[in-house]
Amino acid sequence: MLILLLIILFGGSFFFFANLHPHRTGAITSALFFGLSILLLVLNMGTHLGLTKTTNNNRQTIRPTSTAQGVQLLVYQPLGTTNNEQVYVYNGDQKSPLPGKRGLAKTTRVVSSVTTTNAKHATLTLTTTKHTYQNQLAKVLFAIPGTKLATTQQVAHFTVPKSWLVLSSKQATRLKQATANPANQAALKTQATAYVTAHVQSELKALAAKAQAGDQAAQAQLANQAQLTQSLTAQYQRAFTRQALLKLSSH
Repeated sequence: MLILLLIILFGGSFFFFANLHPHRTGAITSALFFGLSILLLVLNMGTHLGLTKTTNNNRQTIRPTSTAQGVQLLVYQPLGTTNNEQVYVYNGDQKSPLPGKRGLAKTTRVVSSVTTTNAKHATLTLTTTKHTYQNQLAKVLFAIPGTKLATTQQVAHFTVPKSWLVLSSKQATRLKQATANPANQAALKTQATAYVTAHVQSELKALAAKAQAGDQAAQAQLANQAQLTQSLTAQYQRAFTRQALLKLSSH
């Protein structure tokens, strides 16, 4: 609107100044409005006059694009040499408006962070900050037909279960190569057996001591020792696998 007004005022000012004597008042008025319009445009472009920042949060459940030995992976690709920016690859929710919809592997190239929690599912929260017009008058004055206001910032926050591994693409490649090695597979199996057996026995021994001392919670857990042993075995098996894979990916 202001751009159109500037064109009209410029034409009017040129006409009035060309015929200054009979149109002195019109010339001055047009020049003043012309200068005011330019000032408003400069303030809009420089200080975002007429605009305000709005923030929108979109949250979706995500799935990994790959796994290793049953451990789910969130893989990222560092950009540049400083590693200050990463591209994360994930499978998104088909019903979500976020990148990754339709369940295809997509990337997010924005300011990003990752937090590990005890949650069962991984999620991505995309916080988008952009300028919007303060009111209808501001929109009428500053909006340019066919254009949209640019997004000022996007922040992607990934929340993943502790059972997941967050690896760079290089680490993921090294891990894939290492786990395909028969020697590593045999070593992992042997180490896993020793690790799980030792930790399960230690846990059962500690619970037995508590139960003997009168701890009712420990006594209740030991009431079905077979089920308890199975649960502890699965727990420590997952813990060992995650630690072993993280170690392999770093070599």
